[in-house]
Amino acid sequence: TGLKAFSKEVSQSSGPTFLDDGQLSSVDLALLPWAFRFYVFEHYRGPDYVISTGDPELEPYHEWLEHVLSLDSVKRTLPDKDDYLEHIGKYADSSARSKVANAVRRGVAAHDLDDEKDEY
Repeated sequence: TGLKAFSKEVSQSSGPTFLDDGQLSSVDLALLPWAFRFYVFEHYRGPDYVISTGDPELEPYHEWLEHVLSLDSVKRTLPDKDDYLEHIGKYADSSARSKVANAVRRGVAAHDLDDEKDEY
């Protein structure tokens, strides 16, 4: 899987990030928002979306995530999990009303919607 490939790559560094001494790289910064928000899938889509903590091949991923989430510079940028679940829940239950939400429901890009024809 992608996470196992990630784990393999990060384990080849001096760890726990891609740069020496646990410094953040552009790779870490690009992946962190998605890794942090994975709990949203677990919450709304169920146990099939839980990332196993018992798989030895994923240990480097979990070490990476634990390290980057422990950094003060990262902590200050992350939303409260409960608040974010409440916010994103509007998209999960289709109650969000915006151009982006309508596009998500229709399975198209927001720029493909016609502002004169489509309701928000």
